[in-house]
Amino acid sequence: MVKAIFLDIDGTLRDECSGVPQSAYTAVRMCRERGIRILICTGRNLASIQEEILSMDTDGIIAGGGCLIAENGYVQKESYFQKPETERIQEYLLTRELPFAMESQERIFMNRAAAVLLRQDFIGKLKGLGAEEIRKREKENSIPYEDTLKEYMHSPDHIHKFCLWCRPEDWEAVCATVPGWGAVVQQSAPTDGKIRKWGYLELQPAGCTKGQAIRWWCRRNGIRLEDTMSFGDGKNDVDMIRTTGIGVAMEDGDEELKQWADSLCRPAARDGIYRELVRRGIIE
Repeated sequence: MVKAIFLDIDGTLRDECSGVPQSAYTAVRMCRERGIRILICTGRNLASIQEEILSMDTDGIIAGGGCLIAENGYVQKESYFQKPETERIQEYLLTRELPFAMESQERIFMNRAAAVLLRQDFIGKLKGLGAEEIRKREKENSIPYEDTLKEYMHSPDHIHKFCLWCRPEDWEAVCATVPGWGAVVQQSAPTDGKIRKWGYLELQPAGCTKGQAIRWWCRRNGIRLEDTMSFGDGKNDVDMIRTTGIGVAMEDGDEELKQWADSLCRPAARDGIYRELVRRGIIE
């Protein structure tokens, strides 16, 4: 019996172009009416979670890829790099002149090279939309793609994630160094990176993943892992999918993720979550 469901946001609960489908709101409401707990489980930091997601009635949020767990408006658990660790990683990335972003729960700091890459990638996902619709999606996205790295020098923020891009010639050296500083929760080699020609890595504190956060939450709430379910679409959802009793991948999601999933469902824009829950008899 499913007692808790964990939902990724981007590409899962929410479509990049059309937002959250009405069917997803309906599915969340119907699950909670049946006593099933619903938690958002996202790689986004708390500050960049879209308003349409925050307005949903859910039972909690796992943010920052598992680095923060919040229930009833209160933070129950938070993990981050210590200041010396952050400075050491930042110095290494600056020395190699790599595009990178650092995330706290309040802000995202990035250098100019990362801002350019991220904006190109975001605009590419909105291909075919009109100018007004693009502006609307940019506002909803909640992430400013600007060179803000210097602002971190005077910030009290605790960094919980590094996102970095790597040229093919740097890939081997970076992969040999970076994993020693924490948990690599997402990795794409230069040949299969979403942003052409660049490899990509996400680094978080050791032991900090979506799956570990789910285990912690379940222990705290007395729920067995076999009584949980999750929906995801990206590489950073592999640990989540493998942890929950039932793991569902979006059919337009990452190929590696789909190999671990118990089933596939339609994309977000085609009511994937709602239809899968109905198919399994969890809601009617």
